[in-house]
Amino acid sequence: MKHANDNTPLDTVLTTADVMVRLRVSRKTLYDLIAKHLPNAARVGRDYRFIEADIITIFNGMRGQCDSTSGNARPARTTTSGAPTRKAVKSTSLRELLTKKPRKVS
Repeated sequence: MKHANDNTPLDTVLTTADVMVRLRVSRKTLYDLIAKHLPNAARVGRDYRFIEADIITIFNGMRGQCDSTSGNARPARTTTSGAPTRKAVKSTSLRELLTKKPRKVS
């Protein structure tokens, strides 16, 4: 068991801003990646702290999202019957509610 004062060097600790620059992503994108790939990330106040292993984990997760050869890729949304999906039905009904209808002439 190692103690806190064992004088072993600590890995380089990076802030959120450092990782954003390094991965070339926005703050929101980085927070989304943290939520997805590092659920137990180290927080200090409102900011996160990272080490090299965390950055590699995030980067591998980013690569896995766009890798079409892996089994993790989502299939395209198609229906065999040609019927609209629920999302399409909702957007159509919403459009009908928000579009002004012409007045009836009596």
